[in-house]
Amino acid sequence: MIEEKQSFEILERALDAAGADEADAVFLSGDRNISRFANSNLHQNMSEESGELTMRVISGAAMGVASTTLFDRDEIARTAALAREAARHARPMPNFSGLYRGGEPASAVRTYSEAAHQTPAKKAAALRTMFDHGAGRGIQFAGSYTTAELAVACANSHGVRRFCRITSSDATVIGLRDGGSGYATQCSRAALDVAALGSRAIDKATLRDDNTEDFAGGDLDVILEPPAIAEVLDWMNLITFSGQAFEDGSSFFVGNIGKRVLSERFTLVDDSLDESFLPFPFDLEGLPRRRVTLIEHGVPRTPVVDKTYADRLSIPPTANAWHLGAPEHGTAFHMAVAPGNATRDELIASTKRGLWVTRFNYVNGLLEPKSALMTGTTRDGTFLIRDGKVAARLPNLRWTQSMVEAFSNIEGLSRDRECVSTWYNPFGGTLAPTMKIRGWHFDATSS
Repeated sequence: MIEEKQSFEILERALDAAGADEADAVFLSGDRNISRFANSNLHQNMSEESGELTMRVISGAAMGVASTTLFDRDEIARTAALAREAARHARPMPNFSGLYRGGEPASAVRTYSEAAHQTPAKKAAALRTMFDHGAGRGIQFAGSYTTAELAVACANSHGVRRFCRITSSDATVIGLRDGGSGYATQCSRAALDVAALGSRAIDKATLRDDNTEDFAGGDLDVILEPPAIAEVLDWMNLITFSGQAFEDGSSFFVGNIGKRVLSERFTLVDDSLDESFLPFPFDLEGLPRRRVTLIEHGVPRTPVVDKTYADRLSIPPTANAWHLGAPEHGTAFHMAVAPGNATRDELIASTKRGLWVTRFNYVNGLLEPKSALMTGTTRDGTFLIRDGKVAARLPNLRWTQSMVEAFSNIEGLSRDRECVSTWYNPFGGTLAPTMKIRGWHFDATSS
């Protein structure tokens, strides 16, 4: 892991080599360990130390970006030359007022926990405890357990300098028995209790294994757990919330800012300052992070944007640059859905006939972006609810559903929320409750 002083030395070399009107750079270095397991055996333990420098140069309001994993002066000079060449072929950015000039301190949030540091041997011992527990119930486990430390540094030619170290733990556990499966996941800045995750997966894998039914399809009330909510929000991050989606008109936010188009129960924020979530103090352009409300009681408020698209769209900056060359021009990396006042069991008990879904798989969120029409399958725990009780276990089911319609039909939310990670997001995740939605469409065939 490269420390703060070394990070800034690399960034200074980059800025010295930029040779442009303005420039900024980001240096990421990480130390990551992942333990993968299957058939209740730890079959791979991999550790990786890595580093990457990304440079951006601005020449005549045109932008060029280049990256490297070598940090000597000659390689940085070559990377700067590539960025300048890219800028030479780029069009000037409309309304661009320049890179961020600083002046505001980054938010003081705790991003580092010594408890997150788990040696491979300690992780293996925790997994062995989980495996032994599963064996007593006829359950075999598959999944992964990852711990990581990331150092993030950014700088620009206007004197902005930011540095932060973050820790993270992330585990995904699938329990398998006789064709049935159960799923549990969690991520945190601190340590995880994988044995508790294993117990949750066992409960799902064995629930109503005495009664399995088929399902003919149709529209039913659905109870979606946090991993399912997180999956569809990840797609909406791309097709709805980004600056690019707003500009090209594919987002349903276009024409609806300030109008109630979803359920009053639905509030979604991008919040990296909540220390009980996955805090992070600044974006990668150096802007201080703040709590940004995307949807407030069903009313769209703003897309999330980087500095260039804040200027381009003439909207206030939201500090959502997570890569200097990202085509989305704004990504919500700390999505949090506001909770309700029910428990999951109360949501189930309130359902005359419906489905309880653990998570989704094979989701395609690009069917019709304007209505956020998506399709996918359920996985690792799909249950039929009849008269407020879990009546039967179901096979995996295919669904096709507009998220605009779904989030207009929210009938209840749990007060408890869970933090779910995303493979592409090293900084945050999604904090979501369990959600009851009226009239979700399931196709007739199972998958």
